[in-house]
Amino acid sequence: MKKFLQFFIGLLVTFTLVNILYLLLLPHIDWEFIKAREALAFKNQRIKLLVFGNSTAMDAVNTQLLSDKVGSAYNFSVGGSSLQTNYTQLSEYLNQNEKPEKVLLFLNSGHWNYAEFFGVNPIVEYYYNDSLKFEGLKDIPLFRFRWLFIVNFKKLISADHRNAQIVKGQLRFNRVVPDNSSIKNEPIVCGDNNFYNSEGYEYMWRIASLCKIRNINLEVFELPCWKQAQNECPDLILHGTATNNSLDLTIHNLNNYSKCDTLLDPKKDWLSTNHLNYAGSIKITEEIIRILNR
Repeated sequence: MKKFLQFFIGLLVTFTLVNILYLLLLPHIDWEFIKAREALAFKNQRIKLLVFGNSTAMDAVNTQLLSDKVGSAYNFSVGGSSLQTNYTQLSEYLNQNEKPEKVLLFLNSGHWNYAEFFGVNPIVEYYYNDSLKFEGLKDIPLFRFRWLFIVNFKKLISADHRNAQIVKGQLRFNRVVPDNSSIKNEPIVCGDNNFYNSEGYEYMWRIASLCKIRNINLEVFELPCWKQAQNECPDLILHGTATNNSLDLTIHNLNNYSKCDTLLDPKKDWLSTNHLNYAGSIKITEEIIRILNR
């Protein structure tokens, strides 16, 4: 019994030390931890363009190019983020800094169902809400940030991951994965106002309301993906409400297959099914700049 207790205590101490070490290392080695810590440190900043989204926007929106051609910009996008995460990030930034001229909100391609991605991203929650929160086993670092172990392990075995860079919040990957898919003939319903007022999109409207209250110009975009999930929809004009505000939104559709065919090279500009590599990010950001300057 004594040996078992000694073994158990040793195992518990080792597990605790591994968790502490993991939590101490993440802010120095993980892209998204580094970004979240950097963004939280913004105080009394005057950034002209704020970019929000998830990993698709983190890869696709070249904020250095935006800064060079439009005005100072930073990409707050974090992988796996919900619209609630984006709302939390924007609210925190506005509490500590001067308001921007524009907020650029990027939605996933293919009419993504955000109801499946509700709540605040664990990394953003860790930095913005309560880093010391502990409500059970789920808050143990190895469990709370379990997916990051695999992401950072890839850096040990993949030169593409080791060479990736964070620049003004954008994650730059040079790896190329060609799009060999084909356009599907299945029609996608365009301009479905009910879809964009369904569960999961509530925080898109809250972001729109916050921007209206603070007199900030909000631009919303649907990002492109491989041909198999592109659509023929035009830009969408939507109507909704939040915090007693009646709101109108235009979603600039970058996932229109005619536009994608003109802008992007399917053999050179992709990193995965809905993530652009660095070359693709330059092309899509040029189109974003064109839209902003209209």
